[in-house]
Amino acid sequence: MKIAIQGIKGSNHYKALTELFEIEDVDVLECTTFQRLTQAVVSGEADKAVMAIENSIAGSILPNYRLILDHQLQITAEHYLNISHNLVALPGQNLSDLLEVRSHQMALHQCSNFFSEQVHVNLIEDVDTALPAQIIAQQQIFGVGALVPKGTAELFNLRVIAEDVQNNSLNETRFVVIEKQVGVQGEVNKATIQFEIAHESGSLAMVLNRMAEHHLNLSKIQSVPIPHDIWRYSFIVDVSFSNPIHFQEAFSELSKISINPTCVGQYKSAKS
Repeated sequence: MKIAIQGIKGSNHYKALTELFEIEDVDVLECTTFQRLTQAVVSGEADKAVMAIENSIAGSILPNYRLILDHQLQITAEHYLNISHNLVALPGQNLSDLLEVRSHQMALHQCSNFFSEQVHVNLIEDVDTALPAQIIAQQQIFGVGALVPKGTAELFNLRVIAEDVQNNSLNETRFVVIEKQVGVQGEVNKATIQFEIAHESGSLAMVLNRMAEHHLNLSKIQSVPIPHDIWRYSFIVDVSFSNPIHFQEAFSELSKISINPTCVGQYKSAKS
């Protein structure tokens, strides 16, 4: 089975993949961008992909929702990964020796407090958390550090200069597994749906009340801009349920009181 991830081995996407699947049974396709990851699934180059969708501190990754919707992909599983970041560099260096630190934009944001006190360090955004570490090791670059997940330093024989430099130790990223259109697989108790509503008073409340009437528990609601329709939004909602029939009945009702409702996936909650 070939599974696409954004980034390389040692990245948070790779860590999520190893916790979701038996890694010896997986052929990993490393992608530099989420667009490339999505296209790999759409074209059949990859059977599925693991994609970050939201962080407990930084919030939702709206472009990734857009990619899932635009390519009519399905969410078939989810996973929550505890996020911890280490500052690493070539051996023989200390924090005072570093002039630059490179990592993914999200990682740098999540460690902003630590670097606010390191005025001599220039922060450089990269496409991935693990790639800068790989380049530092391969090219033996001194004076440059990388902000990486725990365990990545060992992959590239780098030294950990500072551990757990994230702003908040209670930091998780939610990842989803995405595939092309598939039927419901196994036991499910959670779903992601997308819909639009008329621009009328009480429209959203009507939809949410109908969900409650069918015993759905709303765990998230997110507005997403509608392309080519300026200042209009669709809603993406995560709901959990004890009985899949309750969800089916609620979605049938939703089709009558909303616009273009879509089930983006039914899967087993990773928090239950």
